[in-house]
Amino acid sequence: MKFLLSSDRSCDIFCSEMQQRDIAYISQVFTIDDVPYVDDFDKDEDYKAFYDKIRAGKMPTTSQINIAEHEEFFETLLNKNETDIIHITLSSGLSSTYASACAAAEAVNERRGRKCVFVVDSLSATTVQRIVVDEAQKLRDADVSAEETAEKLKEIISRIQVWFMPTDLMHLKRGGRVSGASAVIGTALNIKPILIINKEGKLAVVAKKMGVAKGMAYMLDKFKEFAAPCTAESPVYIHSADSSYDKELCEKVKAIRPDCDVKIGWVGPVIGAHTGVGMFGITFVSDRPREM
Repeated sequence: MKFLLSSDRSCDIFCSEMQQRDIAYISQVFTIDDVPYVDDFDKDEDYKAFYDKIRAGKMPTTSQINIAEHEEFFETLLNKNETDIIHITLSSGLSSTYASACAAAEAVNERRGRKCVFVVDSLSATTVQRIVVDEAQKLRDADVSAEETAEKLKEIISRIQVWFMPTDLMHLKRGGRVSGASAVIGTALNIKPILIINKEGKLAVVAKKMGVAKGMAYMLDKFKEFAAPCTAESPVYIHSADSSYDKELCEKVKAIRPDCDVKIGWVGPVIGAHTGVGMFGITFVSDRPREM
C-alpha cells in the first residue's frame, strides 16, 4: 500500500465501514441548543434521531475543522505508519475545511522534509464526496502512488454529477439561506428549487419546479442526459436527508439503468444542518464535466 487514505466525515460513510475499509477519518462537530456533538454516526438510527430533532424545530449549526486539528490528525497517522497520505475534504466552495487541511499539510510536509500529505478538494459533500473516497480506495488498493492518485482524483471529480432538491423552504429561511418572503411564497406555491454543486464546488440553483414530482422528473431527465457507460463502474448514490422520496427515485433510476448499482446514502449533519429534513437527489460519475 503506497498511501494511507483519509477523509473528513462529510463523506457520510458509517464510521464502522470506514474502519473496515481502512479509511481514517476526522470528525466534524455540530451544535444544537449550545450543546456540541461529534459526527460519529454509525447506524441509521443516528441519522434519524438527528432529523427528528430538526422536525421538532431545532436549528443545528456546524463548525469547521481548524489547522491545529488537521495537523494533529496527520501527525498521528504518520507516526503509526510512515507513508504518504491522501486526505479528501469537504468542498472548498462550501467550507474553509479544505484551506485548513492544506495549511496543516504544508506544515507537516515541511517538518518531515518531504511532501507526504496530499489534500484533495472533493468539490463536493456527502454522497458526492463518498464517490471520491470510493475512487480513492480503488487507486490505493491498486497500489497507485499518492501523487498519481491525487491527479487522477481531480479528473474524476470534474466528472461527478449531482442534482438535489431541498423540500423544506422554511428550514432554509430559519437558517438565513432564503428570504422570508421567498420561503413563504415558495411554500404556498409548492415551488421546489433544484441545485447542483458546480465546477468550483459551490451551490447553484439550476431550476425551480412546481412540486416534488416535477422536480424528480427533472433530475431523472438529467440522469438520462449525463449517464454514460462509465456510470456503471461505480455506485450511483441517491442522497437522502431522511426523505420520503429516496426509495422512489432509487427505483426509477434502476429502471433507467438496470446495469448500475444504485444505493441510497444518508446526508449527514454537516450538510443536513443546512438543508433540513427531506432533501434528496442523485449523484454519479459521468464522461462529461459538471454543468456550470
